[in-house]
Amino acid sequence: MIFRRLKKTDYIEYLQLISMFRETYFTEEQFITTLNHIESANSEIWVLCVDNDKLIGTGTLLFENKFIHNISKIAHIEDICVDSSYRGQGYGTKLIDFLIEHAKTKGCYKITLYCKEELEKFYELNGLKRNSIQMALYM
Repeated sequence: MIFRRLKKTDYIEYLQLISMFRETYFTEEQFITTLNHIESANSEIWVLCVDNDKLIGTGTLLFENKFIHNISKIAHIEDICVDSSYRGQGYGTKLIDFLIEHAKTKGCYKITLYCKEELEKFYELNGLKRNSIQMALYM
């Protein structure tokens, strides 16, 4: 089992993986363009691999620099997905643990994550606590 950054050559496997979370489609060209944009915007997409680099999980860290808290940084965990055939084996917990530890090494004072109510218990078991209410406006 290894964690590594998403690579441009991961297009097909990554698309298949995240489509288990939410059906989506984009071309390989769109994938590369968007990955370049994400990486230049202070964000990181990580993948969890097993058995000769097979992608079985992914999560994104978005870093936000703040003036509050004496010029500090927070991390937002987004887009957690584990291959459906690997769920229930602890890989989701390993992925969350890795992302939290990585955010700590980047000097983040806080980590946030928004999730569906049915996933709250999973994230609580991984050290996150309910805090505030998320508000959204979809365009």
